[in-house]
Amino acid sequence: MNVLPGDLQHANELLECCDYCLARARVAQFGRDLNEAEKWVKEFLRCKRDLDELIKRKEEHDKLLQIVELMKERGIDIAIVMGKGNEG
Repeated sequence: MNVLPGDLQHANELLECCDYCLARARVAQFGRDLNEAEKWVKEFLRCKRDLDELIKRKEEHDKLLQIVELMKERGIDIAIVMGKGNEG
């Protein structure tokens, strides 16, 4: 899964939550309890949304790393650039 190392455990928990919710929704559907199935589908979507946020955070992190590498290749000292941004 493409998440930051610090987010891996949470991402795995969210993935397990997604699996569980879909299984519960399916059981509810088989039992013809569509309201219960809908409840579990909504919970699945919540877990999926949270998982998507972790993936998005990793993608943004990777983009920043690419920008830093590009700046290094062009001879731009990122420490100086960051220092300029902190000046008032």
